[in-house]
Amino acid sequence: MIKKLRKRFVRLSMVMIAIVLIVFYLFTMAVFFLGVTENVQKTLRNYSSESYYSQDVDLGVGNEENKNYTVDDSSICVVSVNEANTILVLDIGRGHIPQDVLEHVVGLVTASDFDFGLLIKYNLFYYKTDVGYGYRIAFADSSHYYTYLRDMLYADGVIFLMALLVLYVIVRQLAKMFIKPVQRSWEQQQNFIADASHELKTPLTVILANCDILQSHPDESVSDQMKWIESTNEEASHMKEMVNKMLFLAKNENTKPLSFAEAVNISELATRIVLQFEPVAYEAGVRLESEIEDGIQVTGDPTAINQIIHILVDNAVKYAGIGGVATLRLKRHKKTVLLSTHNTGAPIPPEDLPHIFERFYRSDKARTTGMGYGLGLAI
Repeated sequence: MIKKLRKRFVRLSMVMIAIVLIVFYLFTMAVFFLGVTENVQKTLRNYSSESYYSQDVDLGVGNEENKNYTVDDSSICVVSVNEANTILVLDIGRGHIPQDVLEHVVGLVTASDFDFGLLIKYNLFYYKTDVGYGYRIAFADSSHYYTYLRDMLYADGVIFLMALLVLYVIVRQLAKMFIKPVQRSWEQQQNFIADASHELKTPLTVILANCDILQSHPDESVSDQMKWIESTNEEASHMKEMVNKMLFLAKNENTKPLSFAEAVNISELATRIVLQFEPVAYEAGVRLESEIEDGIQVTGDPTAINQIIHILVDNAVKYAGIGGVATLRLKRHKKTVLLSTHNTGAPIPPEDLPHIFERFYRSDKARTTGMGYGLGLAI
């Protein structure tokens, strides 16, 4: 699934990038084409409105087979014609263009409704200016113009393909980076389902076993079956507690938790929680100590703060070991408040430290301790 998602991301991104690059490429070529064409038009307009009798410009050698008569670089042919399309003056030499061809193209230009245009068959640009008695027409070669545009087209096309290739490599790397959190979340979800199933399986097994025992002794009194009933009730309570924690985690991941900011006397709250856990610690054979500075207040959600301290003290007592010591410390630290717990139990192995806030994760891989579900730190 993750692999398909990554491929889909790359494919969609490349399609969007390609569309943007193509639009930019076409826009650039259009601007370039219009700019070059406008420059040709401006040059021919100037020539058709002024006289250059003294210049002798070679129009180049024509191709007699396909009737394409070209003009060399910067070569211009200018003629004056009357209303009858008769060439009056050849202002600049026509080179090797035969007289009949020149007369033919002049006839095409004078019959055209446009002052500026291109005679594709003869590779000639033209611009005509009305001079009262007729027209002055300037011709220029178009073969070099199209060669230049073609070269620019090819060059920009190569750059476009290279840019597309480079962007493809970049998008692939970015896709891997962006998909990593999704992949990690997916793996955590799979692990969560597996771990939740494992945690629920044990109490359900016990409950079903107790029910089978009760059903197998229908004639016994309730008092005789009390140990099985109490065991069932205990396992059901544990399941309820775990399900509530799982729902709490799911709710807070899918919705933004409401924040209740109010003044909280965290010193009093911590002292009260220590008192609540003293019987628990005593039964576990743990000495619970506290170092709480008086009169410390913070701004926050009292329910959430209470839950944080409760979970930390609970873990400290659970894993202190028989005869161990668990300590809760609360003190001012510059402009902040430092809350910490410590116990004399075995330290968490270094390889487990990065995972202690993951759901259901516990250093005890066999889960034989019976101490909680590994959801407290996740919460």
